Amino acid sequence: MIVVNSAIMQDKLKKLIESIDSPKFTFIKKEGIKLCFSCDLEDDEAAIAVAKKAIKSDPIASTLLISVKSEA
Repeated sequence: MIVVNSAIMQDKLKKLIESIDSPKFTFIKKEGIKLCFSCDLEDDEAAIAVAKKAIKSDPIASTLLISVKSEA
């Protein structure tokens, strides 16, 4: 499971992550500031890199203080 932590603009981040075509991310749940996604990529580190790249490429999302990590 890939977790994106952000206190603000969670809806924008959710849409941004779900819009990634390859690998495909699917929103699972929200827990406080955590947005939890499943990913069809086996390698969590590669999935994290893809998610971070997508966030950093967005002019608004790139200004947010976020963390992206893997959880069991």
